[in-house]
Amino acid sequence: MTWIPDTNELAPGVTIERRAIFWAPLAVAAAVLRAAQPARAANTPSAAPPLDWDDFIRLCPADAAEFARDASETGQDAYLHRIAAWAVRLKAAPDTKLGAFPGLDPKVEFGPSFRGVPFAVIQWRMAPRAILPAHCHPQASVCTVGIEGEARVRHFEVHGPAPAFDSGTKTPFLMRETRSQLVTPRRISTLSSTRDNIHYFEAGDAGARGLDITTGYGGDGSFSFVAFQPDKPKDPKKQLFEAVWTGMQL
Repeated sequence: MTWIPDTNELAPGVTIERRAIFWAPLAVAAAVLRAAQPARAANTPSAAPPLDWDDFIRLCPADAAEFARDASETGQDAYLHRIAAWAVRLKAAPDTKLGAFPGLDPKVEFGPSFRGVPFAVIQWRMAPRAILPAHCHPQASVCTVGIEGEARVRHFEVHGPAPAFDSGTKTPFLMRETRSQLVTPRRISTLSSTRDNIHYFEAGDAGARGLDITTGYGGDGSFSFVAFQPDKPKDPKKQLFEAVWTGMQL
């Protein structure tokens, strides 16, 4: 849009300046934009297509690698959302060999489906009504995606002072439930090193299968299970539970 001054003298030494609007350049620009829109639309996918496993492993790590460099609280969340955008498009999981975790009945099985940069993918399968006890993921983020069946996933955070997860002490501490959701095919649940870092799984009547896309930010991979009473909060209003670290063995 162009402004053109138009000055007229009303009396000797007195002038008034008016401005007229020249619309031609704007009209030309609008015509160009209208002409360009169909071309852009033709190059934009109407929907995100489903992915097979090979395409996911080829595309997702390369796309997410730059985001993984930011380990800040906000950076981890941006990274997890980036991975989730790929994971929800998965058509199926690979036929990974799984092994049962000792001490759990009904059975819960795990196995690595991918180890690479910036993440590893652990596949899990839960028998009907199986429970995977609450456990933490120190210095790690996890994007969980459902593949088959359903599992209720509950997330917790340490509330107030607490011993270190690897301290070996049985001193009780408080943890607060922050989220509870169903994980079913293509549904996502995430945790970072700073939020929702303890999670607890309970499979439905048909069992469940899914993937944990896990990224480490240091540490040696140690973790701890958490003993608590899932249905008996110490403070129901605040959803606070008394808990104890129990180590890596059940």
